[in-house]
Amino acid sequence: MPTQWKSYAAVLVRCLPFFALWVLVAKTSAAISFREAFVSSSISVGAAACLGIGVWHLCDRMPWPLRAKISFYAIQGILSVIFTVSWNLLICALESIRGCTNVFPLYWTSRALGWQLLIGIFIYGVFAGVSYSVQTRNRLHEKELLAIRAEALAGAARMDAIRSRLNPHFLFNALHTLSALAKFKPNVVEQAFERLGDMLRYALKDDKRHVVEFSEEYDFTRQYLWFEQLRYEDRLRVEYQIDPESFNCDIPPFSMQTLAENAVQHAISVRPEGGCIWITSTCRDGGLVVTVRDDGPGEGFAEGKSHQFGLSSLRERLSNLFGSAATLTTTSGPDGFEASFEIPEHGEHEGPSVGSERTHE
Repeated sequence: MPTQWKSYAAVLVRCLPFFALWVLVAKTSAAISFREAFVSSSISVGAAACLGIGVWHLCDRMPWPLRAKISFYAIQGILSVIFTVSWNLLICALESIRGCTNVFPLYWTSRALGWQLLIGIFIYGVFAGVSYSVQTRNRLHEKELLAIRAEALAGAARMDAIRSRLNPHFLFNALHTLSALAKFKPNVVEQAFERLGDMLRYALKDDKRHVVEFSEEYDFTRQYLWFEQLRYEDRLRVEYQIDPESFNCDIPPFSMQTLAENAVQHAISVRPEGGCIWITSTCRDGGLVVTVRDDGPGEGFAEGKSHQFGLSSLRERLSNLFGSAATLTTTSGPDGFEASFEIPEHGEHEGPSVGSERTHE
């Protein structure tokens, strides 16, 4: 059934309670049989329903104004009079056909004519009111959809802007490391270029991805820290403790690496003696927790611009992807600085079957 005919059927169905009331009133107010009351009510309510379909279309073509307009209400008043007169004329025509006699003179001189006209205006108000209420509901629904769409587009635009800043930032650091290797460790440059190629493939792969497999981000972070260990040598020590269940989770790209880079920049590079970084992941309560801790100058640590950008951009990305279900927390103390984020599981993926590992690099 076409949508338009479904709407017509819905209008007729909504008239059924009104029709039942009309039959009851006709039966009790006049000395007529139930059959006569039923037929008479069918004519009155059926005529109103047919005209009501026209009112529905008319109101659809003449939307309710956002601001009060006298002309709009004047037109509605005129339309209600036209509807009432048309309704009574249609009743007279149908009654004349049914009884094979002209009932127009008797109908228009009846004492009940005044009530009939008032009822016609009331019926028009009901049809128009229902039509405009549906219009208002649809308008609000459309605004909600537009707001949701706009919010999603704004979030995607923010994430694209963040990603466009992340990739050049990483590339600059990697090239800076290769430049230093060419001077002091030329024999390692070939291997470093191969690893850089793997990292660039990850960084530039499918720019529309919002989450990646945990194994991909984990490997990328290890490659990044390998580059940094080439720069800082024994000054940088890294330990991993990875829950094997983590490989069944999805994770935003550059999330673990951002925390690792933050630790290197603000705990290792600023100290001649260097330090240690601990990276852990744990699955608990249906979520993934990733923590990066260092033994640098955590207490009283003054955040630089890059530190602010790294953590704030990661916090924004987590919020855009997971809403309030994701958190990013930082802890600063005399033993160092710790940054940790928790996200809900985002799908199941097959990862490497390994036990909980704790390696020292």
